Amino acid sequence: MINFEEELKRFSPIPEVNQAEEAIYSNDLKDISDIVLQMTQDLRNTGSILDNAVSVRARRR
Repeated sequence: MINFEEELKRFSPIPEVNQAEEAIYSNDLKDISDIVLQMTQDLRNTGSILDNAVSVRARRR
């Protein structure tokens, strides 16, 4: 039978996983809620969601 207490004592995190976690959490990636929030703020400020979308698209070119 597996002794979980003994297994936990021998556990050590893998360095690559820790590095990957740091890279993931340090990036400021937008999810759908961030995008919707930005769109509603733009709508309140300018009256048009398209104004910001056009300016973002122009900056990417």
